[in-house]
Amino acid sequence: MKLIRFSLLASILILSGGAFQTVDGQESPQGSTGFEPTFDPFFWLQIGAHIDLGDEESNSLILPKARFGANGKVTEAFSYHFMLAGTASGAEEAEEREMKLLQTFMRYKFSDRTSMRLGQFKYPFGIGTYPAFTTWDFNHPAFISGGIARDLVHRDEETGSGLFRDLGIEIASSLVYDSGFKVGYKLMVMNGNGILKKDDNSDKDLVGRVSLSSPKSTGIGTWTLGSSFYRGTLHLIKDPLLFPDGEDHDEEAYGVDFRWDLHENNLRVATVQAEIITAKTEAGEHDVLSDGEVSPAGFYVQGTYFTSADFYWALRYDEFDHDSNAEGDDSRDRTTIGACYYIDGQKNRHRINANYEMHNDPDHGSEDLIIVGVTLVF
Repeated sequence: MKLIRFSLLASILILSGGAFQTVDGQESPQGSTGFEPTFDPFFWLQIGAHIDLGDEESNSLILPKARFGANGKVTEAFSYHFMLAGTASGAEEAEEREMKLLQTFMRYKFSDRTSMRLGQFKYPFGIGTYPAFTTWDFNHPAFISGGIARDLVHRDEETGSGLFRDLGIEIASSLVYDSGFKVGYKLMVMNGNGILKKDDNSDKDLVGRVSLSSPKSTGIGTWTLGSSFYRGTLHLIKDPLLFPDGEDHDEEAYGVDFRWDLHENNLRVATVQAEIITAKTEAGEHDVLSDGEVSPAGFYVQGTYFTSADFYWALRYDEFDHDSNAEGDDSRDRTTIGACYYIDGQKNRHRINANYEMHNDPDHGSEDLIIVGVTLVF
């Protein structure tokens, strides 16, 4: 697996080097179609303030996300992307910083509707976590995104989850009918161990999403209805002395999502989004491996409304149950009120987010939180 990652990264660096030559002003070779390779670097920075109204000692100013990389095209059909992330592992380990190769992939377009990706990238499950964090309507994802969708790939107690990403190959396609309705799908075969981890069994995980979108219409908005699925195998080593080869356990997850958007002059005016996910896994509670099968499940409903071109209010309610089949109260719910201001317009995405979270969590307490985030995109 290291060889594959090295080959992918080396290929991207070589390709980007070629693109730099064009950026520096060299002309295209004679006989070419006139296409010039591109290299578009980016840098995202998010600074956050976390205020716990029940525990003042946990209040902090943090740097949760710092990411940089580049997009580029080598030909009209062949493109590439890479992104690195600097992360902090938490308030108690603030001195521990690490740099991760979060994404690196190559994409080939067979047509305007069909493409293939090879490398390490986000798997296509649901809609709550799939976009970049620079487009999230809230500072924190919904509970089901962090408690289920993030942990579909394997993880362990030392390195944590796969950050919604894995190494694999994906086919994506769509079909637009004369009526304007569009059917799309994404299907990915992946290792199932998360990013920067070797494969520990011979079974590959399968994840995909199918969606139906309405025609683009003025005044009534556009909706998308989607359904996601995941099938994988979790490899557990419970006792390295008695069972050094470990055990394999099947996992599965299903989700249904809906989103409605209203735009005016190519700017977002209002959005309604909802998603429900249920799963069966041996992974246990969030970030904790355990014996026996559990069935985490949950949902969220959220909406945003722009009172001006650069400012919106947001409201979300979400619930999550660590094991929907178990008796007793093992669920948590949260109501979030948010506001966001785009410093230099929606399209530039520099913004300030403020969220007030009202928690009801028997396991982790019920203290309310205030989270303020400043996101800069270059």
